[in-house]
Amino acid sequence: MRIIYVGIACLLLQACATVGSVDRPGSYYQEASGSSTDGLVEGAIFGDDDKKINELLNYQVKLPEKNRIAILKLSADNYWRFYSNDFTQLNDLLVESLITKLRASSRVYDASFLPAMLVSEKRTVPVLREAAARFQADLLLAYRSSCQSYQKYRFIDPNESKSYCSVEAVLLDIRSGIIVKSVVSTEDFTTRKSANDTNFNETIKKVELEAVAKALGNVANEIVVFMNNVPRLKNS
Repeated sequence: MRIIYVGIACLLLQACATVGSVDRPGSYYQEASGSSTDGLVEGAIFGDDDKKINELLNYQVKLPEKNRIAILKLSADNYWRFYSNDFTQLNDLLVESLITKLRASSRVYDASFLPAMLVSEKRTVPVLREAAARFQADLLLAYRSSCQSYQKYRFIDPNESKSYCSVEAVLLDIRSGIIVKSVVSTEDFTTRKSANDTNFNETIKKVELEAVAKALGNVANEIVVFMNNVPRLKNS
C-alpha cells in the first residue's frame, strides 16, 4: 500500500482557532424557577409564536445515558475524491478519525453518517429532525467545511500558497429541536510545491484535506466535552 504523507517542507500549520458555544450554567434554571409550570414567565401575555419561543428558551437540555449521533455533511467541497486513490484514502481517514473520536465518549454508543436516502434536498430543521429520528439518533451533528487561499501569496511566489480551512458545526437535539452546541474551527497553513510534485493544485488539495481533518478533530473534541457534562435524563 502506498504511504500517504505531507512533508514538513510542503505544509506548515501556522495558526488555529476553535470557538464553541458556552454551555448554560445551572444557575440559569434556578433563576427561572419562579416561572410557571409551562415554562413561561409569570404575568406575561403571549401569542402562540411567543409561547413557543419562550418554551425553547426555558428548555433544559437533558440527554440519555447513551446516545447515537447521526452525522450530516452539508457542504459539497471538491476534494478530488475520485482523482486518485490518495484522495479516496485521505477522505476515508478523515471520516474514520471523526467517528472514532465521537465514539470515544462514554455517553456515545454510536456515531455514524445519516443515510443519504433519508435526507431530502429541503434541509430544514423539521425535515432533518424527522430523518434523524427515523435513524433512531438522539443527536444530529451537521457540519460544513470550506477552504480559501490568500491570493497575494501566489503573486509573490507561484509555488507557494497560504490558505485556511474552516469547519462550522452544530449539534441538534432531536427530541427538542434545539441546537445544544455550535463549534467553528479554523486551520491556517502555508504550502509550497516541492520538486516531486507534478501538480501544485493537487498539493494544495491534499494539505486542505489535512487541515479539514484537524479542524474536524477539534470539533469532535468540543462535542465530546459537551457530551461528558450534559445532564442525564431520568430513567435513561
